[in-house]
Amino acid sequence: MSLLEWFGEAHRPGPVGSVETGRRARAGRPRGQVLLRFVLAVLLLGMAFDQLMGLFRVQDEGAVLKVATGVAIYLLLGYTVHPKPDPSNVGWLGGVIDHPFRYSDDINRFLFFLLLLLWPARFVAESGVDMIRLIAYAGRRSVSRGIG
Repeated sequence: MSLLEWFGEAHRPGPVGSVETGRRARAGRPRGQVLLRFVLAVLLLGMAFDQLMGLFRVQDEGAVLKVATGVAIYLLLGYTVHPKPDPSNVGWLGGVIDHPFRYSDDINRFLFFLLLLLWPARFVAESGVDMIRLIAYAGRRSVSRGIG
């Protein structure tokens, strides 16, 4: 944080987003969409795991377990951490240029970056949870309400 940002925010601080935790409230999805999203999520998860195995040159079982644990933690964070940046305060030109008199835009840009970083994990984790729900409620015939 620069001295200019400290002086600028002292007079009139800008709005800052938030970070919520826990399970997100979501609308139900049709069964076909759940199946399609789950297949896509499994493919993405498999490709990511393969890339991580090559990146870290994994050759023994202990390292595989470490990579799997890291992926599981990432999925858990994606499912439970929900950054919500305030889009009205991300800098000048939609966040391209830093506002020289505000540090709150830096916080909002960080929250936006965190949102983008966690989005793939949220997609995969929520697709898995939706699939588990679909299997759990497989005997019910209510198609119009979805599964959620």
